[in-house]
Amino acid sequence: MTFYSMHSGERFVASCLRILAQHELTLRVGYDFHQYQRLMATARPDHTIGVPFDPDLHDFDVTPGFWIIATEPDGTTVHSQALRLLELGEDNLANHLTGNFTDFPPPSMPLDLERSNYQAGPGARRMCGRVAYHGEFWIGGQEGQFRGSGLSTMLARYGFWMATQHWDPDHIFAFILNHVHHKGLAARTGWMHTDPAALQWYPQDGRPPIETVMAYLHSEDVEYLMRLPLQIPDLAPARKTARAA
Repeated sequence: MTFYSMHSGERFVASCLRILAQHELTLRVGYDFHQYQRLMATARPDHTIGVPFDPDLHDFDVTPGFWIIATEPDGTTVHSQALRLLELGEDNLANHLTGNFTDFPPPSMPLDLERSNYQAGPGARRMCGRVAYHGEFWIGGQEGQFRGSGLSTMLARYGFWMATQHWDPDHIFAFILNHVHHKGLAARTGWMHTDPAALQWYPQDGRPPIETVMAYLHSEDVEYLMRLPLQIPDLAPARKTARAA
């Protein structure tokens, strides 16, 4: 079981609240994935909810999961993420994914599942017990609105923290497309370990395969992240400039 000191937990939550207030954002946590599907249809009409969180495919009364969104004062959704729990027991994640990797495809893309494959890395072989999957991570808004604000770091850590509050998982993992990983997403959002070339997806249209990195955290990594200070930028000068314009 993971224990957080009252001081580190309170400090983390206080920092989150300050960052959200500076951006005038409100976080909302939900458990009804049909509702989440409707929210995303409005917020991201070109996005199809990922297979791991599709309520038509999964019974979330049996497989626990939750989602998080952030909204602006006018109700516009500018962020989403979702997590679900896998109870692996003594089995490891590598074995689970070897037989079930097609349950985690990139959304909105017709794939040749016969050619696509999973390569078990050393990290996946070490993960067993209660394992949380993290996906649907997206930050919208106007171009450049949140750039350099530290918001992605805070939101990802908040998702990790919420997973510990719900399930106290032994590990958390996610899949990140290579072209996104190369832009530094894992480093910005706090993923401390990665297994490269974990998934290779072949599009049906014959395009080159799409490689995916598996990012992951152990429970002690999440505890460490909660102790790190969050960057809280001073947005006042930018707002004064915007008002002056």
